[in-house]
Amino acid sequence: MSEDVDTRTAQVVLNEANHAHDQRFRLLHRFDDGVQSGAWLVTDETGRQAVLKWSPDLAWAPQIERAAAAVAKIRAAGYPTPAWLAVGTSTDGFGYQIQELALGRSAQQLTAREARLLINVLEMHAGLDPDPQRCWSEFVTTRMTGDDLWRQAAGTGPTGRGLVNACERLLAAHGPVTLPTGDLVHGDFRPGNLLFHADRVGGVIDIEALGSGTRVFDYATLLSAHDITPEAQDLLCAAGEQVAGPGVLAYCFAQVALDLTVFVHERNLQPGIQNVGKLLERTLFLLDRAEGRG
Repeated sequence: MSEDVDTRTAQVVLNEANHAHDQRFRLLHRFDDGVQSGAWLVTDETGRQAVLKWSPDLAWAPQIERAAAAVAKIRAAGYPTPAWLAVGTSTDGFGYQIQELALGRSAQQLTAREARLLINVLEMHAGLDPDPQRCWSEFVTTRMTGDDLWRQAAGTGPTGRGLVNACERLLAAHGPVTLPTGDLVHGDFRPGNLLFHADRVGGVIDIEALGSGTRVFDYATLLSAHDITPEAQDLLCAAGEQVAGPGVLAYCFAQVALDLTVFVHERNLQPGIQNVGKLLERTLFLLDRAEGRG
């Protein structure tokens, strides 16, 4: 979608949202770090700022509307995600939501400091099941027991094939595992969706995919980030393994790594493609931990 078309579409979506929810927001500018959906800074006549998010994926609209109740539930429990001020679907079928603007910035590198703060947030996920009918553990198990993900990852090139081989060895080292359920799962718990402000986590954003499952999946997703210091990696691995054992973390990380490899190659995202080598290194790191225990 071109920049002009994106702007016009965002304006149409915002106009409809304003009308449907009796708001007076206007567009300011688009945030540049979104890959799959548009996110815009908006303001109203009082100077209040918020964020308009909308998705060009028409099939995603029902999930955006479904997520509103789950977001309200976890916020009521104290979870640090912005309130949703409006949610709906435009006449063209684009799901949208307007949320409070969260203070803070994402970290370019995850150090031990950020890791400790994020572990505290991830442990808030324990037992905070927002949507039992939307199960990430079931999704991960289905993806990993089928052939498509493995074949697609191997088809991305030599590094992808190396990653597939390392994941096979990692899972063999742990044997069969069953993924727990009952926790909050964000589904995309990456540094770009985590805002730090005044020595705390100021906001967890891009939460539309939230559901049930094991918080280990979010630990595994965080471990796939581009830039993590060795100390932060050790802290996150130890905390993730403590939840349900090292086998569950290994299983979740393998799925995250394979899925991310396919995703970045399908969209030709060069920074992500360059990161596949790091995913292979972290898989081997987890394999070394497994073999060291043996």
